[in-house]
Amino acid sequence: MRKKILMIGNTDGLPGVPVDINDYYSFFTSPVGGSWYSDDEIDVLLNPTQHELLETIADIQKANYDYLITVFSGHGEETSDGTVLSINGDAETILLHNLTELADRQLLIIHCCRVHHRIPEDISIDSTALSLSRNSVRKAYEKLIQRSAPQQVILFSCEDKEVTWGTAEGGFYSQYLLDAIELELENPHLRFVSVGRAHYRAVSLMRQDDFLSEQNPTMQQSPCSVHRRLPLAVNLWW
Repeated sequence: MRKKILMIGNTDGLPGVPVDINDYYSFFTSPVGGSWYSDDEIDVLLNPTQHELLETIADIQKANYDYLITVFSGHGEETSDGTVLSINGDAETILLHNLTELADRQLLIIHCCRVHHRIPEDISIDSTALSLSRNSVRKAYEKLIQRSAPQQVILFSCEDKEVTWGTAEGGFYSQYLLDAIELELENPHLRFVSVGRAHYRAVSLMRQDDFLSEQNPTMQQSPCSVHRRLPLAVNLWW
């Protein structure tokens, strides 16, 4: 299977962005995250130029991947043209639209504000007890991807016209999303944790924090049977 993860971060005024990127990187390269190959399957672009990012996007589109995950952490805002992502400290931007429809199966995790002004603002997985080899984990994860329906899923850290909050230790939504995955994997009856299941568990966890009551993460998803949704994590003990 041909698959790719593209991580984009804008660290301008946001010390938590590198933390988010590192935490997602650690998750996806771990067994429960699918044991992605760090060198061949994961590209990390911190503060890329617009030209560099658009070239990378064009290369991804040409590669015709079976599955693509795109993570963005940084500044963003809503305009009449849709969601605009600020990608570096030089105020260069791209439209969220530039990152969509790049593969038949695609997950986008967009961690940024969605207002008309900009406000500056580890997961630890113990693999020592795991009995499956890395290749076995990858094969199990890829089978789950193949069984999912072609679809586009976008996870936004907040709704339109809202602010995304975070600290130097990372963005709250990203941290809760990774915590949610860990909690869901405690259920021995789950074969995998779907994108939607992790998202809604993360939202539930955030609702317990009064400080985050005005931040409402949202999901946009193609119509899809519950049994054919995209996996985000695999249960190694199933």
